[in-house]
Amino acid sequence: MITLLLALLLAAPAGAGRISPSERRAINRTIDGFVNHAVKRQDVAAAWNLVTPELRAGISRSAWDAGNLPVYPYRAGGRTFHEWTADSATANEVDFELMIPSEKSKSDSIQFNGTMRKLHGRWLIDSFNPSATFGGGAVVGPHDFTASSGDGGTAVARLGSTWIALPAVLIAGGILFLLGWFLFAWVRNRRTERRAYRRPLDPIVVKRRDSEPALVAKERGQADG
Repeated sequence: MITLLLALLLAAPAGAGRISPSERRAINRTIDGFVNHAVKRQDVAAAWNLVTPELRAGISRSAWDAGNLPVYPYRAGGRTFHEWTADSATANEVDFELMIPSEKSKSDSIQFNGTMRKLHGRWLIDSFNPSATFGGGAVVGPHDFTASSGDGGTAVARLGSTWIALPAVLIAGGILFLLGWFLFAWVRNRRTERRAYRRPLDPIVVKRRDSEPALVAKERGQADG
């Protein structure tokens, strides 16, 4: 029993116990507002003040309000998202993991990895990215996600145009090679046939027997007589 307790303590996230109940409640409020407004795309303008300047760096307020924000869109189920676990925590920064179920099915969910930073006494979202999705018999990793802008919808990971074109180029190259080979073989056979048709025939040689001169002389004699 003691060994099991020690193992659980060692496996606990580093710094997880340093978060006070009041700090956790403040983080909960920020996460709830961020997921409901930014992730769900219900009111992206309300999420502007819930993120750090680093997360919205390079994005104007008008572009953000129009839905052009670097946040993965997801139709999350529920309104509160307090079941996060801290991976590490300091006085001004918390790294956490949060599993969010889908609005359509509770068996489908996405795990997000995020970072909270405390700026001017407020906990703000500094990063919030999907790390894996569960459901439908598949587990998808972070490279399959792409953050897209727009109102609602789900981003779909797509292969680059180079990887799509490469198989087509290889197949087309193979077809052209086969066509070229058959054309070469056909031309070669035609040339061989023409050469065989144009070759002169061997002269016909008639060999006379030894008795032929005598017979010819006899026939001439009879004609003279």
